Amino acid sequence: MGALSFLAEPWFVIGWYVVGAVAASWVIYDEYHVNTNVQPALKWAWPIIVLFFSVIGLAFYIWTCRPPNIEQHRGDDAKQVHHQFVNTTFKKVTGSVIHCVGGDGLGIMTAMVLARMWRFAFWQEFWFEYAAGFAFGWFIFQYKAMRGMTDSPLMALWMGVRAEFFSMMTVMAGMGAVMAYVTPLAVGQQPSPASAAFWGFGALGLLVGYIATYPMNYWLVKIQWKHGMT
Repeated sequence: MGALSFLAEPWFVIGWYVVGAVAASWVIYDEYHVNTNVQPALKWAWPIIVLFFSVIGLAFYIWTCRPPNIEQHRGDDAKQVHHQFVNTTFKKVTGSVIHCVGGDGLGIMTAMVLARMWRFAFWQEFWFEYAAGFAFGWFIFQYKAMRGMTDSPLMALWMGVRAEFFSMMTVMAGMGAVMAYVTPLAVGQQPSPASAAFWGFGALGLLVGYIATYPMNYWLVKIQWKHGMT
């Protein structure tokens, strides 16, 4: 795992997150002033993804969620242009994954900081992160998305939990694999939140979780339990 040692280097990690923070700030501005037809829950998720994935996240936003020359369109025309742009299976699934990893990732990383501070054992930390990620994803991101699909708050909770259960399971499988195998081999121990390695390998874990949950989200979109970008 020596090839991944750069993820523990301050010069790389600081640069990665500085670019991510600047890009996330631009995405927030773009969503609310230019590309305004982004789904409400995704308006929260995209900046989180761009912060952690930096240039990769920004590229995904431009590639899958921002129609070319959208700034030249207004009103219903802009809405139609955005809908046509994101209305493909690949982009729907990408939106579903962004929505999933944005919510889950924020909960996981928050819990990871606390778990390392409190010196949890590995499996204590794993399940604490799972619970926090599930809660963030379900009550904030999934519920917000599902409320646009039903008038019943209880039905929205149910629709959110069934989607979150399958999504979170696969995200945490990818994140857990990085925590259990990759990080110890690369840096020798689970790094503290005060280290560059913590944030470098945290971003890697979320990226692996993104890849791991993509097939699951494809299935969830296919059976219409999730709707992705639209």
